[in-house]
Amino acid sequence: MFVDINMAGQKWSALIDTEASNLFISKRAAKKFGLLIKKLSKKIKTVNSKEAPTVRVACNVELQIGEWNGKEDFEVIQLDDYDYMIGINFLDRIQIVLFPWADEIHIVTGLLLKIFVLVHRDMKVGTKVFLSIQLDEDVSYGRNINTIEWNATKPLQKS
Repeated sequence: MFVDINMAGQKWSALIDTEASNLFISKRAAKKFGLLIKKLSKKIKTVNSKEAPTVRVACNVELQIGEWNGKEDFEVIQLDDYDYMIGINFLDRIQIVLFPWADEIHIVTGLLLKIFVLVHRDMKVGTKVFLSIQLDEDVSYGRNINTIEWNATKPLQKS
């Protein structure tokens, strides 16, 4: 899911990733904004890669999501697909409740008070995202896989 955020007076789409830990911004976007950046000695582990040093942290960045706003620290890392990522620790801290079936999130601001924010399923920039799965042939199942492939490509027989 993606949510529209406002940073430095400009609207962007941020990926909501419950598997990510914090708020992240790409090196490219951080340079574009000219953010105040400090070096870190932390390490980060991303999917399908080895642990690597976190590049830097952008401190006290004005962030707005719907009617909610605050100053947040973003970890500046190498991101290939998205410039902004919102992780689970941030979602928990500001009490965001996800409602993916309704394409919205609620930010709980007090007893019986919440902010409704619409989310979307793509980045709104015409980019199509897909997942691919690579399956390795298991020796014990190899014969069955080959048979299935052969049967699937065999022309239909008329009876």
